[in-house]
Amino acid sequence: MSRSGFRVLGILLGLFAGTMAAMVSINYRRSQRNGLDTATTLTPAESGNTESELSDEPEIDAPPPDPGDRRRLVELKNAVESEPNWTRSFSLTERSGRTVRSEDLLGEPYVVCFFFTTCPGTCKRQSSEMRLLQSKFKDKPIKLVSISVDPEVDTPEVLTQYAENFNADKDRWLFLTGSLEEIVRVGTEMFFLSGVERRGHPDRFCLVDAKGELVGSYVWLEPEERQRLVEHIEELLATN
Repeated sequence: MSRSGFRVLGILLGLFAGTMAAMVSINYRRSQRNGLDTATTLTPAESGNTESELSDEPEIDAPPPDPGDRRRLVELKNAVESEPNWTRSFSLTERSGRTVRSEDLLGEPYVVCFFFTTCPGTCKRQSSEMRLLQSKFKDKPIKLVSISVDPEVDTPEVLTQYAENFNADKDRWLFLTGSLEEIVRVGTEMFFLSGVERRGHPDRFCLVDAKGELVGSYVWLEPEERQRLVEHIEELLATN
């Protein structure tokens, strides 16, 4: 992974660690308060705490909800805004053999995910979820983009056969491949995803608006997250 990839991975891990630490602290303090509430035979004097000490304990609020990680993505983009060598565009090969640049996708929102055709895990189900999005937004100005993380195997010919198995519309659902190095940079730096590597990928759908800005990231395995993705796509289409 490039140095810039390690930097964004550090940012992702830092945010995750901070969130987990806050949650642990919150749960610990709540358990402490609950323990005091249920000990009905223990008076403040017996516990060694005065009433004022108990009541003065500051409340710690849980982090506000962040549907689609939209607020977190803004923070990440701001954090790397001044990085001169950060990957902000891509040029990959589509199953048809033509070159597709990220600039070519401007003008319509799109959903992107990472996969590989010989995946023994969740890739087929992931592609089935993409097919559902294709069906739901049929004839709408939106594209779907699947990027292979196994480019040595997933040639345009292999991607073509795979796409046909999912009835992928060649004009709406793109299957891309390229050098592994570039694909890792694209996943890590353009879409702020950890775990993009050879035959490795996170179970996430990323939503990009018509201006090419990443605006959402969703764990597609969770029904609530898939519903949020649909809602956010509809928001983009309404304003596009």
